[in-house]
Amino acid sequence: MQTALSIATRTLTRCLVCGSAEVRTDEVVDRGVIFLAECPRCEHRWTARTPIGSPSRPASRVRQPADGAREVATAA
Repeated sequence: MQTALSIATRTLTRCLVCGSAEVRTDEVVDRGVIFLAECPRCEHRWTARTPIGSPSRPASRVRQPADGAREVATAA
């Protein structure tokens, strides 16, 4: 029997009660995926249907200038 492992990613979220960044997360499959989170500092626990926090490598965004805006040359 072969087990497929997924890549572990770090969640970047804070506790909604005390603000601690040391939130432990997990996911459970029960009629769909349920995401679990627990704060070890204040022991607050919560669940969500969508992933908690974001992956450690967020997608890079390219900033587009506003319509009609021109880029000004540097003074160097």
